[in-house]
Amino acid sequence: MSNKPLLSLIIAVYNGEKFLATFFTSIEQQSLSNYELIVVNDGSTDVSAKIIATWQSKFDAMQVINQSNQGVSVARNSGMAAATGKYIVFPDIDDKIYPGIYLTLLDMAEKGALDVATCNGRYVYQHGKARHSIFPLERLYSTPVLLGPVWLKQALDPRKFLHVTCLNIYCHDFLTAHNFIFEPGLRHQDNLWTTGIFLTSACVQYTDQIFYDHYIHSESVSHEPDTDETLMCSARPYMKIIYMLDQINRRHIEQTRSIRACRWQIAKEGPGIIHTFDNMQEHHYKHLIIKEFFDKGSWNLIWRYAQDLRLRWCLSRRYLRLRKALIH
Repeated sequence: MSNKPLLSLIIAVYNGEKFLATFFTSIEQQSLSNYELIVVNDGSTDVSAKIIATWQSKFDAMQVINQSNQGVSVARNSGMAAATGKYIVFPDIDDKIYPGIYLTLLDMAEKGALDVATCNGRYVYQHGKARHSIFPLERLYSTPVLLGPVWLKQALDPRKFLHVTCLNIYCHDFLTAHNFIFEPGLRHQDNLWTTGIFLTSACVQYTDQIFYDHYIHSESVSHEPDTDETLMCSARPYMKIIYMLDQINRRHIEQTRSIRACRWQIAKEGPGIIHTFDNMQEHHYKHLIIKEFFDKGSWNLIWRYAQDLRLRWCLSRRYLRLRKALIH
């Protein structure tokens, strides 16, 4: 009989002292019996390491990996390399995880021999305001077992779906067979990760039960105050993400041909990236990043995928301003 745990929870931690106690308590409340908890301390400079050590004695199957700060993607990859569970999940420590999420998803995954089991959640903004479901409740309902591309089309077609990596549990063998890892140094890559996952997977199932609150707030572990430097650090990953999404579309051309939203989700990043440029104060930084935007082909890629006339009109107006910024 195999001693392999059913679920590996991979937890990336960087300066998470304000969230860890609540997070670990939420894991205790899951009533899991066959799991492992892999905590990757990604070079925290606060007292996270001490808090993790305190909680380690309360979990029978908790492994701690300490590494220099390399970002959440590398931390998750380190956790995956150490994981032995049949399924893998990547919860964020600053979110709220409701009891029953993993027992429900594991039951779905086992019964359906799934590559991915997924659920609904909510976005919760500053001070608990403006809660809304990640999947629109009036458009997306619980599904039977589906092909991954079929589910992705259903999820993207309302154009309100936002990719959230931590809503899903993943079959470990599926991730390994297709060499899925998180791109090192690339922030906010949920749309890249889940698009590739669902286009590749053969068996996916969704429950519309809300089990997860994803918080957007000033103390989020992924939030930084805006400066010209941080705005550049925000724009560059999105420029890389749209390039990588284009590569995914090309790699799965037969599937994406019928999923118009796979093209839309590239084009829609255009105004957001350009808005980042607008918020820069120093002309030197603005000129540099706009030049990169054109030289690396990001503009051409966004324009090619922008089939919506309204979006093309919006981009056309911004194009003239971008070119003017390069001249002056």
